[in-house]
Amino acid sequence: MPEIYGPQPLKPLNTVMRHGFEEQYQSDQLLQSLANDFIFYFDDKRHKTNGNPIPEEDKQRDVNRYYQPITDWKIMKDRQKTVSAALLLCLNLGVDPPDVMKTHPCARVEAWVDPLNFQDSKKAIEQIGKNLQAQYETLSLRTRYKQSLDPCVEDVKRFCNSLRRTSKEDRILFHYNGHGVPKPTKSGEIWVFNRGYTQYIPVSLYDLQTWLGAPCIFVYDCNSAENILINFQKFVQKRIKDDEEGNHDVAAPSPTSAYQDCFQLASCTSDELLLMSPELPADLFSCCLTCPIEISIRIFLMQSPLKDSKYKIFFENSTSNQPFGDSKNSFKSKIPNVNIPGMLSDRRTPLGELNWIFTAITDTIAWTSLPRPLFKKLFRHDLMIAALFRNFLLAKRIMPWYNCHPVSDPELPDSITTHPMWKSWDLAMDEVLTKIVIDLKNAPPATALESQMILQQQETLQNGGSSKSNAQDTKAGSIQTQSRFAVANLSTMSLVNNPALQSRKSISLQSSQQQLQQQQQQQQQFTGFFEQNLTAFELWLKYASNVRHPPEQLPIVLQVLLSQVHRIRALVLLSRFLDLGPWAVYLSLSIGIFPYVLKLLQSPAPELKPILVFIWARIMSIDYKNTQSELIKEKGYMYFVTVLVPDWGVNGMSATNGSAMINSGNPLTMTASQNINGPSSRYYERQQGNRTSNLGHNNLPFYHSNDTTDEQKAMAVFVLASFVRNFPLGQKNCFSLELVNKLCFYIDNSEIPLLRQWCVILLGLLFADNPLNRFVCMNTGAVEILLKSLKDPVPEVRTASIFALKHFISGFQDAEVILRLQQEFEEQYQQLHSQLQHLQNQSHLQQQQSQQQQQHLEQQQMKIEKQIRHCQVMQNQLEVIDLRKLKRQEIGNLISILPLINDGSSLVRKELVVYFSHIVSRYSNFFIVVVFNDLLEEIKLLEKSDINTRNTSDKYSVSQGSIFYTVWKSLLILAEDPFLENKELSKQVIDYILLELSAHKELGGPFAVMEKFLLKRSSKAHQTGKFGFNSSQVQFVKSSLRSFSPNERVDNNAFKKEQQQHDPKISHPMRTSLAKLFQSLGFSESNSDSDTQSSNTSMKSHTSKKGPSGLYLLNGNNNIYPTAETPRFRKHTEPLQLPLNSSFLDYSREYFQEPQMKKQEADEPGSVEYNARLWRRNRNETIIQETQGEKKLSIYGNWSKKLISLNNKSQPKLMKFAQFEDQLITADDRSTITVFDWEKGKTLSKFSNGTPFGTKVTDLKLINEDDSALLLTGSSDGVIKIYRDYQDVDTFKIVSAWRGLTDMLLTPRSTGLLTEWLQIRGSLLTTGDVKVIRVWDAHTETVEVDIPAKTSSLITSLTADQLAGNIFVAGFADGSLRVYDRRLDPRDSMIRRWRAGNDKQGVWINNVHLQRGGYRELVSGATNGVVELWDIRSEDPVESFVDQNVTSQYGSQQKPTTMTCMQVHEHAPIIATGTKQIKIWTTSGDLLNSFKNSHNNGVTSTLAATGIPKSLSYSSTSDAFLSSMAFHPHRMMIAATNSHDSIVNIYKCEDERIDYF
Repeated sequence: MPEIYGPQPLKPLNTVMRHGFEEQYQSDQLLQSLANDFIFYFDDKRHKTNGNPIPEEDKQRDVNRYYQPITDWKIMKDRQKTVSAALLLCLNLGVDPPDVMKTHPCARVEAWVDPLNFQDSKKAIEQIGKNLQAQYETLSLRTRYKQSLDPCVEDVKRFCNSLRRTSKEDRILFHYNGHGVPKPTKSGEIWVFNRGYTQYIPVSLYDLQTWLGAPCIFVYDCNSAENILINFQKFVQKRIKDDEEGNHDVAAPSPTSAYQDCFQLASCTSDELLLMSPELPADLFSCCLTCPIEISIRIFLMQSPLKDSKYKIFFENSTSNQPFGDSKNSFKSKIPNVNIPGMLSDRRTPLGELNWIFTAITDTIAWTSLPRPLFKKLFRHDLMIAALFRNFLLAKRIMPWYNCHPVSDPELPDSITTHPMWKSWDLAMDEVLTKIVIDLKNAPPATALESQMILQQQETLQNGGSSKSNAQDTKAGSIQTQSRFAVANLSTMSLVNNPALQSRKSISLQSSQQQLQQQQQQQQQFTGFFEQNLTAFELWLKYASNVRHPPEQLPIVLQVLLSQVHRIRALVLLSRFLDLGPWAVYLSLSIGIFPYVLKLLQSPAPELKPILVFIWARIMSIDYKNTQSELIKEKGYMYFVTVLVPDWGVNGMSATNGSAMINSGNPLTMTASQNINGPSSRYYERQQGNRTSNLGHNNLPFYHSNDTTDEQKAMAVFVLASFVRNFPLGQKNCFSLELVNKLCFYIDNSEIPLLRQWCVILLGLLFADNPLNRFVCMNTGAVEILLKSLKDPVPEVRTASIFALKHFISGFQDAEVILRLQQEFEEQYQQLHSQLQHLQNQSHLQQQQSQQQQQHLEQQQMKIEKQIRHCQVMQNQLEVIDLRKLKRQEIGNLISILPLINDGSSLVRKELVVYFSHIVSRYSNFFIVVVFNDLLEEIKLLEKSDINTRNTSDKYSVSQGSIFYTVWKSLLILAEDPFLENKELSKQVIDYILLELSAHKELGGPFAVMEKFLLKRSSKAHQTGKFGFNSSQVQFVKSSLRSFSPNERVDNNAFKKEQQQHDPKISHPMRTSLAKLFQSLGFSESNSDSDTQSSNTSMKSHTSKKGPSGLYLLNGNNNIYPTAETPRFRKHTEPLQLPLNSSFLDYSREYFQEPQMKKQEADEPGSVEYNARLWRRNRNETIIQETQGEKKLSIYGNWSKKLISLNNKSQPKLMKFAQFEDQLITADDRSTITVFDWEKGKTLSKFSNGTPFGTKVTDLKLINEDDSALLLTGSSDGVIKIYRDYQDVDTFKIVSAWRGLTDMLLTPRSTGLLTEWLQIRGSLLTTGDVKVIRVWDAHTETVEVDIPAKTSSLITSLTADQLAGNIFVAGFADGSLRVYDRRLDPRDSMIRRWRAGNDKQGVWINNVHLQRGGYRELVSGATNGVVELWDIRSEDPVESFVDQNVTSQYGSQQKPTTMTCMQVHEHAPIIATGTKQIKIWTTSGDLLNSFKNSHNNGVTSTLAATGIPKSLSYSSTSDAFLSSMAFHPHRMMIAATNSHDSIVNIYKCEDERIDYF
C-alpha cells in the first residue's frame, strides 16, 4: 500500500534545486572549503581587549607566572669597580707559627713556588708575590696590584691608607695570606710582624677597616679564617650603631653605609685548620680562586679511579719537570704531571676551552642556586668580584674533601657543593685529558732540537713575549702563558670593558692560508660540552618550556654566543626561548644577554639579521626605556635602519660609521665569509623545517639569504619605534628622508598589516613634537600617505594612522623648538667645519703617507662633507618652515579623520576620542566659545513657544560652520557611543570643556546663570522634585527626539559626591557632571544608543512639549538586569586631565611579547582548547547526521506535541534557536535577553542589551556557531552589539558594538534594525526604515557597500544565500520583494522585483526566507495569509497557497484574521504560519498540522509584560494571535509564543504511526 503522509495524500514535493544553485554543489572546491574551512569572526585580540594593554595589577599578580618581571636587570655604567689590590703575604718562610703543629712532610707550595728550591727566603717570597700577582692579573688586568711581603704594622697602615687615597670611592681587593703567623684571634685580629721579625703583632680588624675604608673585598687564606669574617660583620654593625647614636668615626675614610657593601671570602671555618697534604699546595684556597683550571685538573686526576690505568701516563714521570719537590720524596708519585696545551685566552685551544666551559658551568651553578638580586650583585657588577666568587664555587666543592669548608659573606648555600653541573665539569675534563692521553701515546719522541725549541718558546712567553705560534705546545704550568685577561673576557661585562678585545686584527686582513687554518681550527672542538648543552636546551624548549621555570642551560647559551661555530644555533635557540613570553626575556636579560646582542649589532653577517631583529623585538617589547641610550652608542640603531633601507647612505645624506664598526675586530663580529656548509648551517636548516608555516614574520630564512621578509621588517620597524618613543635624541638620530620614504613605500605596497601598522606608528613618532620633521614629512608626501591609510582595511592600521596624525597637531612651543633646532644645527655645522679643516690640513702636512692612510682620510672627509650638507639642508628647511601651512595641513587632517566616528571598530573610535582630546587641549579657547554659543542657542530654542516663529537671525551662531563646531558635535555623538569605554572617554572630554567654560573669566559668569536656569527648568519637569534632572526626559530640541535611560539617574547628593571624587576643583553643590546635564537637556545631536539618549540628527518626527511630563511616569529602571562588561576597562577615577593618554602603543607592543613561533593554543593538538574545539566539531557533525533522517518525519509526524514550556517573565518578541547548543534565545520589548536550556528547562542567563529608553532589540543572530557562538543583537536605534559567553551572566563580555545604521527613522510602524549574517563571507547585511541595504565586512569592520533599495517603502524582512553569499532578498511594507546581486554595481544590483500577497494593497511582507539547505526554497509570507515560493530565475511564484481565513466570533460579526508570522525550516520542506493557530505546511501547500499555542498555567507575567491586569487579559490571550515563532535549524522543533504572553512553548515533531507488524 502507498505510504500516507499527513491527513491526506500530499502533492509531490519539489525535488529540483532552486535558483540554479546546483552549480554550487557541483563545485568540489566550494564543498571542500565548507567542510574544512572554519573562519571565526570577531575573535581577534582587539575584540577581547578593545585595544587595552594588560592592567598593571594583573601583571603584578601574575597568576600564571607569565611575566615574572626583573626590572633592575640592566648593569649600570656607574657600577663599582675593583681598581686596587693589596696582596699581603705573612709567610716568614722557614719559621712555623707556634700555634699549629705541622705534619712532615706537609704542604709547603705557595703560588706554585716551593720555597725549598730557593736558598734565599727573600727571593722565594718575592717570587711567590710575583706569581700571586700574575695569577690575580688573569682575573682583572685593569686592577693595580701592590704587594706587601711580611710587613710590619706600620707598613700595613701606610700601605692601606695609600691604597684608599688612590682608589677614592672604588673597591679594593685585600688578599691576606697568614700561613706564617698565628691564626686569627677570637676577636678577629690578624697577625703581622714587628720590624725585627722577632714578634707577632696583632692588627685590630676595626683599625684595618678604618685604614682600608670601603667598599672592599677581603680574601683570607689562613687558619680559622671565619673568625675574621664574623668579627668584621660585628664591627660594621658597631659602626652603624655608633652613627645612629651620633658617634661617627671621623677617622674612617668612607661612609658607614659603604662597609655594608664589602665582600669576604675565607678559606675555612673558625674551628678548622688548613690542609697539610704534601701533594697539594699550601695555598689551595688561593689556587682555587686564581688558578681554577690547573687545580681542578690536578685534583681530578688525583682522585680519579682511573689514575692507575687510563691516566697512568700522567703519573709515570711525576718526579720530572715539577714546579716543586724532591724526587726522593715518596708523595711525589701521587702528583700528576700534566700540561694542558693552549692558552686561557684562546678558546680554540684545549686550555682555553676548559676555561670557557668552567666559566659557563660556574655561572650556571650560581644562577640556579642564588636569589636573583644576589646573583646580580656578585656576578654582574664587578669583574673581579664575579671572577673571585665564580672560582670560590670551586673551592666550596674541592676543599671539603680535605676537611676545609670555605665560608663567605654574603653566605652561599651548601647546595653549590653537590650541584649536578659539577658532573659536566668532570666530564669536560675527562674528554680533554682523554685526547691528551691519545696524543701522548701516538706522538713520536721529540728530538733534542724540538725540546730546546719548546723550552725557548716557554721562556719567551714567561718574559712577556708574543705567543702567536705553537700555542698548543706551551707549558701549562707557566703562569705567564695564561692571558692576562683570560677569565675577564669570558664574563658578561668583558665585551664592554676589555680593551684588548678591541685591538684584535680582523680576519679579513690575514692571508687566505691563515683564514683556512683558522676556520679549520674554529671547527675543532675538544669537548662536546656546548653542543650537548645546546641539545639539552633544545629538548627543554620542546618538552619542558611550559612550566616557566628557568632552564639551567641558559647561562651556557650565553657563553656559546662567543663561539662562531655554534653561534647561529645558539641564537636560534635563544630566540625560541625569548618567544615563550616576557618571563623568558627578563630571565635572559638578568643573566646578562644584553651586552652580547648589543655587540652583535656590529656584525655585517646577513645570516644574523632575521635572528637579531627577532631577539631585539622581544627585548624592546618588555623594556625599551633601558635600551634606548645603549642603541645610540656605536649607532646600534643603524642595524635596524639598514634592514629597512639596505642601500642606506648610498644616495642619501646620512652616513654611518658602519665600516669602522664592522672591522673593529670584536670577537662577536661575524664575517660574511664564514663557512655556511658547517654543522650550524645544517642545524639551522633543520630548524627551518620544524617551524610553523603560518607564522611568517617569525620564520627565519636560511641564513645565507640577504633578504628579509616583510614580517621581519615589521619587527625592525617596531624596534625603531620603541627606540624613538619619548626619546628626542633617538628621534634626531633616526630621522632621515631615506627612512621616511621607505616607510611610505611599505605603507603603500606591503601586504602585511603588521608592517603597515608599525610603519605608520614610526612615522608619527618621528615627527612628534618636532615642527621641522613635520614640515619635511608634509612636503615629502608622508602625511598624504597617512591620510590614505585612514581607509586601510585593517582596523589596527586605521587606528595607527589616527595615532600618528595625533602627533601632527601643533604644540604651544613650536616657535621655540624651531629656534632651538637652529642653534643646534649651527653648532653642529661649526664643529663639522672645524673637523673638516683639521683633516684637510693634516692631509697637506703629511705628504708621505701610505695609500691606505690617504684612503682613510678621504673617507673621513667625505663623511664629514655629507654631514655638513645634511646640516645645511636642515638649516634651509628650518628657515622656510611655514607654521601657517602646518596649521592648514592639521585642519585638513582633522577633516579627513572626522568620518571615522562611524567606523565599525570600537578600537578606531576610541583612538579618535583621544585624537579629539588633543585637539580640544590644544584649542581649548575655541571650544569654550563654540560650546557657549551652542548652549546659548539651545536656551533660546527652549524659550521660544513656537519654533517656526523664531527669528532667523537666531538660527545660526558665529561658531556654527567652523571645524571646531563640527568636532564638538562629533564629541557629542561619541558621548553616546554604543561601546562603554568610548562613551566614558568622550564624556571626559566634554566635561573638561564645560569645566573650562565654567572657570573662564568672561564667560564663566553667564554660564553659571545658564546652568542655574537649566537646572531650575529641569527640576520643574519632575513633580516629585527628587532629582535635579532626570535622564529619562524627552526634550524637543532642534527637531530631534532624545530620551534618557533611567539607569543614569542620580540624586544631587550622589552626583556631587561622585564629581568631587573625580575632580577636587568642583565645589558647587549643583555643578555636577556637566556633560550629562548638557546632554540631558537635549544639547546634543548625537546618535545615541546607550543609557543616556537615543536620537539622531536625521530624526525629524516632532513631539509635543508636554511629552516628557507623561513619559516620566513610566520611568522605571529600563535595565534592571546586568549589562555586559567591557574588556580591560575601568571607569575613570583620577582627576580629569587632558589630553587623554592613548593605550594603543602599549597594546600594540604586547604583540611582540606573545609567542609567535608556535601554534596558537586552540590549534595545538592535545591542548584543552583544541580538544574542546574538536569535540564541538564532532558533536556538530553528529547532530547534522542524526537530523537528516528527520526530514521525512517532519511530513508525517505530529507537530502538536509540546516538549516543554519556558517562562520568559516578559513577552518575547524575538526567538532564536542555536544550531548545535541546546539553547533558545529570546528578547523582549524592554531589551532583555534571556538564554534558555530547552533540554533541561532552565534559564542559563538573563541580561540587558543596554538600549536606551524607547528602543528595543529588533533582531538576533548567532555568529561562529561551528565553535563557540557569539550573540549579535540589533536594536531599533541602529546599534549592533556582539556578546561573548552570553550563556553565562558572570563571564559574558561585549566583543564589539557599533552603529550599523546612522540615519534610521523611529516610527510606530518601523521594524527597527534588520540584519542577515553570512558566515561564509563574514558579511553582515543591515537595513531597516532606510533606503539602502548596508553591507558590513566583519574582516575590516567597515562598510563594504551601500546597495540602494530602489524604493521608499519600509523594509520588513531580509534573507540571503548562505552558501555563496552573493544573492539576497528583501521584503517590503508595500508587499513587494526585491532580489539583489552583490556582484553587480550597486546601482544595477537589483535583478528582480516581485509583487507578493496576490498583489493586494495594504499587504506587507511578514517574512521572506531562503533555505540554508534542502532545495533552497525561497518563501515569502504576507499579512493577508498568502505564502509564495519563488525562483529568482522566474518572474512569477513557482508555488502559492493561502492560510485559510480562520474567523473569530465577536458577537454576531465574523472578521478574517491576519497572518502575524511565518517561518521556514532550514533543511526540511516545512513551512509554519501563525495566526491564532500554528499551521504546519509542506512546501507544496499541503496543511499537515493545525493547533493552538496554549499552556496550562495561563498567562503568568501579563502585568509585567503589558501593564494590563491578568483578570482583564486572560480571556483575550487564550485566543490571542501568535507573536513569534522559530524553527530549530536542524531538529524538527518549533518554538511559539502568543501576544501578551510570557510563556514560550516548544513543540517537537513525533512519529505517532502505529506499526502493526
